[in-house]
Amino acid sequence: MNAMQRLSAITLLPCLRRLVICVFVSLILNPAAIADDGSKVELGRLKQTIAALEKTLAASSEEQSGIEAELVQVEIEASEITANIRLILQKIGSAETIIAEKEKNKISIERRITQQNSAIAEQIRAAHKLGDQEPIKLLLNQEDPKAISRMFKYYDYFLEARSEKIEEYLTDVQALTKVIEDINKNKLELVASKKSLSLQQENLSVQVAKRTLSLDKMQLTMSDDKKRLRGLQKQRGQLEQLLNAVQEAVADLILPSPSQSFVSRKGKLPWPLNGRIAHRFGSARNGPIKWQGWLINANSGTEVKSVHQGRVVFSNYLRGFGLLLIIEHGNGYMTLYGHNQELLKDTGDSVQTNEVVARSGNTGGLDKSALYFEIRSQGKPANPKKWMAKS
Repeated sequence: MNAMQRLSAITLLPCLRRLVICVFVSLILNPAAIADDGSKVELGRLKQTIAALEKTLAASSEEQSGIEAELVQVEIEASEITANIRLILQKIGSAETIIAEKEKNKISIERRITQQNSAIAEQIRAAHKLGDQEPIKLLLNQEDPKAISRMFKYYDYFLEARSEKIEEYLTDVQALTKVIEDINKNKLELVASKKSLSLQQENLSVQVAKRTLSLDKMQLTMSDDKKRLRGLQKQRGQLEQLLNAVQEAVADLILPSPSQSFVSRKGKLPWPLNGRIAHRFGSARNGPIKWQGWLINANSGTEVKSVHQGRVVFSNYLRGFGLLLIIEHGNGYMTLYGHNQELLKDTGDSVQTNEVVARSGNTGGLDKSALYFEIRSQGKPANPKKWMAKS
C-alpha cells in the first residue's frame, strides 16, 4: 500500500466508524422500522403460503365432478360480472351527478350573459348619444377647468366599466361554450356506460341460468344422503386444512396494534350484517355433521362488515363455502365470512371494526342468499352467541 492509499484509509476510518454508530443508534431509537420490516417479511410469507395453498385447493378442485367444477366456474364468473356492474353503476351515478352540477352551472352562466347583454346594450346606447367625438364635446361644453377635469375622469370611468363588462361577457361566453362541450362529452360517456351495463346484466342473466342448471344437476347427484354427507365432510376437511395452514403462516405475523383485544369484546361484537339466523351453531346439518357457525339470511349484495379489526389472511373461493374471507384478529382468534357474492378485500389487507369487507350472496351452492359466519378460538369453532352483541 503506497502513502496515498494509507492516507485515504486513515481518512476513511473515522467516517466508517461514524456511519456504523449512526446506523446502530438509529436501529435502537427506531424499533418501529425493524417491526415494519419484519411485518412486511411475514406478510410476504403469508401471501406465499396462501398462494401455494390455493394451488393445492385448485388442484383438488380439478378432481371434483364436472358438475361441481362447472358450478365453481359459473359462480366466480358471476361474481366478477356483479363487481363490474357495481362499478358501472357507481360510474353512472357519478356521471349523472356531474352532469346535473354542470347543467346548474350552465344555467347560472346563461343568466349572467343575459344580464350582461342588457348592461352592454345600455352602455352602447349611452355612448351613441355622446357621439364619436365624446371627449371633444365634453371639453367644448364645459367652462370650469375643474368641471372639465371631473368630466374627463367620469368619462374614463365609463370607458373602463364598459371594457370590464365586455371582458366579463366574453369570458362567460367562453365558459358557456366549455361547459356545453363538457356536458355533451359526459352524456356520451353516460350512454356508453349504460350500454356496458346492459351488456353486463345480460351476461349475468346467462350466468344465473347456468348456475341454476348446475345446481339442479348437483342436487340430482347428491340426492343420496351418504353422498351429501361425504361432500360436506370433504368441504369441512378442506376448510380445516386451510385454517391449519393459515394458523401456521400467521404465527409470527405482526398485526396492527389493536385498541381492544378480541377477547375483551366477548359478548359485545357487532354483527357482520343484520338478518335472521337460518341455522345456529351446533344444530344438525347432515348426520354427524353439525353447523360450526351461523348461517344468516341476507339479501344479495348486502354489505358484510368485519366484527373486529385485524388482517385478511384468506380471500378466495373455497368449495362448499363459496367466496370466503378469513380475518385474523390475533391471539388465536379468527372470523370467517362465507357464501359472498363479492370479496372487497385481498389477502394481507388490514381491516377495522365495522369496515365493509364483502357483499353477501349465494356462492358455494346455496339456493338463496345468506352469510356463513364462524368464529375460531385457538383453532376451534366457537359459538357466536357467546361473542356477539344482543341483536
